[in-house]
Amino acid sequence: MRVVCCSNSGVSATLPSFPCPRFPPLIAISSIRFLNSTPLRSTASPRQVTRMASKNAQQDTRLARIASAIRVIPDFPKPGILFQDITTLLLDTKAFKDTVDLFVERYRDQNINVVAGVEARGFIFGPPIALAIGAKFVPMRKPNKLPGEVISEEYSLEYGTDKMEMHVGAVQPGERALIIDDLIATGGTLGAAIKLLERVGVHVVECACVIELPELKVIL
Repeated sequence: MRVVCCSNSGVSATLPSFPCPRFPPLIAISSIRFLNSTPLRSTASPRQVTRMASKNAQQDTRLARIASAIRVIPDFPKPGILFQDITTLLLDTKAFKDTVDLFVERYRDQNINVVAGVEARGFIFGPPIALAIGAKFVPMRKPNKLPGEVISEEYSLEYGTDKMEMHVGAVQPGERALIIDDLIATGGTLGAAIKLLERVGVHVVECACVIELPELKVIL
């Protein structure tokens, strides 16, 4: 499986083994990377995060522009946190377009029917990608935000639990989905989105995020 993200980290990292469910490809843009893992509910062997970008990552100048457009704010929202601020990326029309274009180039020919955006910043990048590849956009929301009948998936937080919800009937069995989020930290929300879609028979092709954290941690 793979994960794609946009970040300013240019160092490959080997992730330790841990038990996890099937985790689709995850991709990050500004140093587009692919995190390979093992099948559903198996114990992952050590995995190497490898650099890949679009078709020619090493020479794609768009990646540096995207990375430099993301502002890092220390000690927000609390001491010790380095907040990855994408609002500065949105102010740079060239970097914003490059971000969307890189994802579109990757997914245009993958027969994706659904782009699922995780609340809230997945709502920013998901719709333009969906329109460009001819897919529908499905919002994955926090509890009590969607007005219609929903299905939900609970996931663990550092302290307690939360839920992710999706409208009943938004997707159909057999459809192929791409999940979009801003970043991956513990993997809780992303894991819930994957499980929610797979419960109704959707094939999750890949998960994509804009920011790759220097220390990628996936706990599902």
